[in-house]
Amino acid sequence: MCNKSIGIILKGYFPYVTLTHKFGAMRTVKPERLKKGDTIAIISPASPLLTVEHYKKGKKILEKMGYRVIASKYVHNRHLLFAGDARTRAQNINDVFSDTSVQAIMCVRGGSGTSHILPFVNFSIIQKNPKIFIGYSDITALQIAIFNKTGLVTFYGPMMATDIGKGFTSYKMEQLLKVITEAREPFELKNPSKKRIQTIYPGEAKGKLMGGCLSIVAASLGTGYEIDTRDKILFFEDIDEKPHRIDRYLTQLIQAKKFEGVNGIIFGTFHRCNYTKKDTYYRFGVTMLDIIRERITPLAIPSIYGLQFGHVVNKLTIPQGVNATLNASEGCLFIEPAVI
Repeated sequence: MCNKSIGIILKGYFPYVTLTHKFGAMRTVKPERLKKGDTIAIISPASPLLTVEHYKKGKKILEKMGYRVIASKYVHNRHLLFAGDARTRAQNINDVFSDTSVQAIMCVRGGSGTSHILPFVNFSIIQKNPKIFIGYSDITALQIAIFNKTGLVTFYGPMMATDIGKGFTSYKMEQLLKVITEAREPFELKNPSKKRIQTIYPGEAKGKLMGGCLSIVAASLGTGYEIDTRDKILFFEDIDEKPHRIDRYLTQLIQAKKFEGVNGIIFGTFHRCNYTKKDTYYRFGVTMLDIIRERITPLAIPSIYGLQFGHVVNKLTIPQGVNATLNASEGCLFIEPAVI
């Protein structure tokens, strides 16, 4: 059971009533909370929309909940594997952030190609127009870059076509709305019932949440948009990446010294990542959790495995850049409000 006093400690430890504050060296900016009647713009920073019906269904769901939904004029574009060329997709970002009629931005899906657009994104526009920005998977690249360049809190959560319009659940929507509409006090991010959290290394940690799709985080190393991990509580998940590839990504982060100065680590469940009978390494009986324990336990950083976010149906929404307290011994995560 989680110690409820952690939430009280968090409330006293972290300021959350102002737009910006200091935690370490980074100035954090929180967007305004989403209210009924607000406009949500749908964009495609990565791959193109595959199923129009999923978009239409998601739009109806959000509208029924009381929000106005508009699609970017580029949302149906396609260029190779991407929703338009890099400059067009970046211009999409610049346009919706500068549009004063838009209060929130949701990606239609992930896929690939988000990193292409980073040199063409106008981060000064984002900094001057802080808004709710929601996405996950390949969108990780843009979320990390936004926080690095502007300090804006973004949200690693459901997307229009892959989540709202497909596989919609009340738990998923409840968790999203809790994070983007409530600005009162710290609260716990809790798994759905029967979804167990396991301790990798015990202890308690405080810091800003930062992370996303592990393969995308690893790919950022050596670029001008790589993740800043110092004093952070990192969170990682992925999809369709077998244990030997996860081992490669974690080893890359370790050898790049990206775990030095890290306060805590949260691992998701890594959807479709364990070996199946058709895989060569299946005979060894090695699981994803075995690999994570092998790489992470020697670091002696408070760490957990099994938080439900990212590529799972019943997902939590994790705000990138907010202050949090992780009790790895008890499997508890408390966060401060992510909106004002």
